[in-house]
Order: sequence, then structure tokens, then C-alpha cells
Amino acid sequence: MGHLISIASGKGGTGKTTVTANLSIALGKLGKKVLAADADLTMANLSLVMGIDDAEITIHDVLAGDAEINQAVYQTSFENVDLIPAAIDWEHVRKADPRKLPGIIKTFKDSYDFVLIDCPAGLQMDAMNAMLSGEEVILVTNPEIACIADTMKVGIVLKKAGLAVLGFVLNRYGRSENDIPPEAAEEVMEVPLLAVVPEDPKVREATLEGVPVVEYAPESEGAKAFMKLAEEVVRIAGFKARVMY
Repeated sequence: MGHLISIASGKGGTGKTTVTANLSIALGKLGKKVLAADADLTMANLSLVMGIDDAEITIHDVLAGDAEINQAVYQTSFENVDLIPAAIDWEHVRKADPRKLPGIIKTFKDSYDFVLIDCPAGLQMDAMNAMLSGEEVILVTNPEIACIADTMKVGIVLKKAGLAVLGFVLNRYGRSENDIPPEAAEEVMEVPLLAVVPEDPKVREATLEGVPVVEYAPESEGAKAFMKLAEEVVRIAGFKARVMY
């Protein structure tokens, strides 16, 4: 049985897509079969980060009833990693029914070790449909108090909705001397700190190249943090869900 994990946040721009892409590839490097799904239906860019920008059929076509889900699964150039891309034009967004997302994503539970769902930020309906496609969740925040507070609220709502919150990633730490320290962030979030991803120019450089940093610069500090995150996810995924259910 695979793990369905939503990647969520309280604010846009925290790096959810970067985390999703790098965690997917890092898990693949650990020998896990992974499906990365872009469920950010209005601001999709996971496919660009993962080097696929010419997909003819996307999750939007499936949600609009114009294609079957297996037609929207693409093999990436990264070992053990497949991708469900999303469209970027408004016409596709207008036609897609986000309420179908949970039922579609859950069909992959027995086909992959990990299904990672890149979700929209916040708690609006599109975001909730995406986040509830998972059974577990990893929260992503930046080291700023407003961002941490908003992401904490998302975690509280998802717990009440029945998801197992594995913990959170403190992303882009070290940009400012005013950054909230990891220990303080963990105290506010009240869930385990899974990884601290430092501010690393190699991450931005890799994103511009359409190659996640774990592949682009595996010896960089950012890549090492994502590999550590993958090892931790392999260790704990499923445990909280088993306890809850």
C-alpha cells in the first residue's frame, strides 16, 4: 500500500512546488516508486520544475471529463519518478472540476510507494479538494512569523479533517538575520520539524534550469537537506495514519 501525501502551506511562495519536486526525486533515488501530481489547478508549475513542458493531456483534461487519468501520467527523466502535470491556460482551469481530485488521486495508492500532491496554498475550496486527496500531509513554511502562523492554521484544519500531519519543512532558512529559528518555529507549529532547507543559490539556479537541485547539484546544502527529508519521510510515513485509523 502506498502513501498519499499532500504538500501544503498557508501562503503562496513558500516553495511547496520545489519541495514536491525535490522530495519526489530524492525518494526515487532511495529506490521508491513515486508519482508527483500537480493539483495546483490555477497556478500550476510542477511540470516546469521537473522538466516537462509539452504535456498534451493534463490533470485538467481528466477533471473536465475529456481524458482518462492514465493518459495524464508521464514518465520523467528521473529514476522511479512519474508525473501528472497540470495545464496553465485559463480555458482548462475553467472546465476542470476540482471536486473530482480526491477520487482520482486515490486510485494510485496501490500503484506507487509514494504519491506526492502539490497543493494550492491556503484553505479555499480548490486547496481543500487537493489537500484532501492525500491521507497524510507535509506542511511547508518559511521562517517568518506570519507564514508560520498561517501554515499552522492549515495544519489544524487538516488534522480536524482526518489527515495525519507528518510535520513541516522550514524552507529557505537563512535569508535574513530576522528569520525565526527552527526551534521557535517548531514550538509555534506544534508538529515535528522534518527538515530545514537553507537558502541556497543552487536551488534557484536549478529551478531556472528545470532540474530539481537534488539532481542538478547533489552536493549542495539544499540537495542534502532534501535527501535528509526523504529519508525521514520513508521512516515515518504511514505510522501516524496507522495510529489514527
